[in-house]
Amino acid sequence: MRIGTRTGLVLAASALMAGAPAAAASASPPIATAPASVPASVSAPALAGYDACPRGRMCIWHDRDGGGARLSFAHKARDLSELEGGLNDHVLSAWNRTGRRWCLYQDAHYKGDKRAAEREPLVGSKGNTNAFGYKISSLKPC
Repeated sequence: MRIGTRTGLVLAASALMAGAPAAAASASPPIATAPASVPASVSAPALAGYDACPRGRMCIWHDRDGGGARLSFAHKARDLSELEGGLNDHVLSAWNRTGRRWCLYQDAHYKGDKRAAEREPLVGSKGNTNAFGYKISSLKPC
């Protein structure tokens, strides 16, 4: 006797309800799981240097050429001494990936001498801050 697909599905469902083993109701092999010693997923290598700066953010780094600790901002930073990373008076490189010009200030709360970081893709949006980097304590769009 030939059983149609619809009848086969009804019989499989009936077998499950009647307490028959699941293998009788399903023709698919069980899903294999990885041993506990194998990681569930492997992530891509972390981005480093300038490549770690997300589009739409103003990024600053502790060291030259996008090295060391990094912070990124969407709005402003009134006092870098309040943030982790040791970047207060030690911002040696920056990349402005926003659509606005940003100003880097010598003192907290946007006071003192300042330098501009032009918006990307203009010249001056990315690079080392030179001697002024040892003075930067706050930044915001300007």
